[in-house]
Amino acid sequence: MAVLTQRNPGSKAISVTKSTTDCDVLIIGGGLVGASLACMLENTGLSVQIVEAWPLKSDVQPSYDDRTVALSWGSRCIFEGMGIWDAMADRVEAIKTIHISDRGHFGATRLRHDEENVEALGYVAENRVLGEVLYDRLQQNDRLVLHCPAGLTGIEQNTDQVVASIEQDQQHKTVNARLLVAADGVISQVRDLLHIGSSAQDYGQAAVIANVTPARPHNNVAYERFTDQGPIAFLPMTGRRCSVVWTVPVDQAEALMALGDEDFLRQLQQRFGYRLGQLEQAGKRQMYPLRLVETTQVARNRVVIVGNAAHSVHPVAGQGFNLALRDIAMLAELMSAAKDPGERNLLQSYVEQREDDARRVYRFTDSLVKIFSNSNAPLGHLRAAGLIAVGLIAPLRHQLARQSMGLGGRASVLGRRSVNG
Repeated sequence: MAVLTQRNPGSKAISVTKSTTDCDVLIIGGGLVGASLACMLENTGLSVQIVEAWPLKSDVQPSYDDRTVALSWGSRCIFEGMGIWDAMADRVEAIKTIHISDRGHFGATRLRHDEENVEALGYVAENRVLGEVLYDRLQQNDRLVLHCPAGLTGIEQNTDQVVASIEQDQQHKTVNARLLVAADGVISQVRDLLHIGSSAQDYGQAAVIANVTPARPHNNVAYERFTDQGPIAFLPMTGRRCSVVWTVPVDQAEALMALGDEDFLRQLQQRFGYRLGQLEQAGKRQMYPLRLVETTQVARNRVVIVGNAAHSVHPVAGQGFNLALRDIAMLAELMSAAKDPGERNLLQSYVEQREDDARRVYRFTDSLVKIFSNSNAPLGHLRAAGLIAVGLIAPLRHQLARQSMGLGGRASVLGRRSVNG
């Protein structure tokens, strides 16, 4: 460790401690995707370090307003393969039926877990619960080094390694890694530092997210209700709650955010209907603009981009985190069998094996939004006919269910380790 002296114009000398460490894999971003990848690599023999910008928080008491993520059946299989599903199983809510409808038109489709011979089509987990389980597991890994809170300040690439500069507690550190994984979100600093571009399609919509309590029990049914303004999802949560994702044009989202709880529930009730009875309580609301974002280059010279940094999709059908989990499960599988986790052939193989699944999710979510979120009358009749057809024809239901369950492509080794096959 070397102590350097840095001078700023017109200021006194500042002592800066600078250290250098080496690792096999450096993960930028310790959120759900980055932490999941670190857990997957635990038994591979690879040394792993994580750089996370925000202090880790693990609230002991649950909050009514806890944000959630929809986990597909395929994601459950991956968590089983990681050996951490049991730690969260009794703290998530199962989705046993998915009810799909189109407001103002006849016809609906119901996907049922028993038709697919699985315990559930998916699950709803609070982010806090996932975070606790993942970080409890990380703390058991003696080979893991966590820099938190810490900021990434620079990246240098060469043939043999990536050199990352970070700042933590007013100290400058250098980490030499054979592979750098960018899991730092849709506004990716790694992408910016490496001048890797991205394409974006703005939907002109925003998601208003809140937890609500209806008068009737949800009975483990997830509702996907399409309207001319955008889809409304009611996802079953623990404690009789539902996680609501209400997609509307941006100006309407801002208006919804300004409403009091009573008026907000009244408008939500009008758009969703009374399948769950009277909506009785609403929690804190959050709003997020919606765009389809895709990086122009997933891998480059010992750097690979994953999660929302690689592709951020519309929340309809809850595909985003599940796609990311399948990505990193395949990446972990390839790294576990390689001598060098950052070698070019490995990263090229990863890109090729994951490309079809990503494209399928892009098409699936983008098509749902464009076909269902409009008031075109002829198209409305076609939508109704389509929902009726899917409801009546078992192979069509099965195909839609498999896409929703995250079983559309080749599963990783982790994803194949499930109790129900």
